[in-house]
Amino acid sequence: LRTPLTSIITYTDLLKNPDLTEEERQKYVGILDVKSARLKTLIEDLFEVSKMASGNVDLMKQHVDLAQLLIQAAGEHAEDFTAANLDLRLNIAEQPIFAYVDGQKWWRVIDNLIINARKYALEGTRVYVNLKQVDGMTELTVKNVAKYELNEEATELIERFKRADTSRHTEGSGLGLAIAQSIVDLHNGSMAVAVDGDLFKVTVTVTCM
Repeated sequence: LRTPLTSIITYTDLLKNPDLTEEERQKYVGILDVKSARLKTLIEDLFEVSKMASGNVDLMKQHVDLAQLLIQAAGEHAEDFTAANLDLRLNIAEQPIFAYVDGQKWWRVIDNLIINARKYALEGTRVYVNLKQVDGMTELTVKNVAKYELNEEATELIERFKRADTSRHTEGSGLGLAIAQSIVDLHNGSMAVAVDGDLFKVTVTVTCM
């Protein structure tokens, strides 16, 4: 939070200089716009994680076809993956696959995992998203080769404010996995992160209905 806030304060002070050229003024305003948008994202995601951690969340559970939900989510990001030179491979063992979940929040889980893979997958590689039923459970896995060396323990990668890129130059708050974990916990499901060399894998399970 301090990083964008410091930038906002700095460039606000610079704008007070009456000798600024119009070009400089427009440049500083553009930077302020970017930094304030990032601060807004950070605050909103922090608020969401804190709210879910407190258990103060109402779930609107219903029978949801997770296969269809996954297809729709993957479709929304298809162009982004193409632009990032990534090959998104979707594999659904069977259709439909129903679970009793809050559809909107479960969409957020899927969306966060797909976005995370798109941000941190090595350019020119494949991202695999698999959905299947195993012993009465629905299992969703997302696998990608990381563009950054993964020195952290797998459990640390899911901790709040942890990032795969420690320089924190990418968009987002770094809370994507933490938010997904919180939503999965609210549904009494499980979410596991595994690292094998440069391979990053997230597995989410929830009871089938």
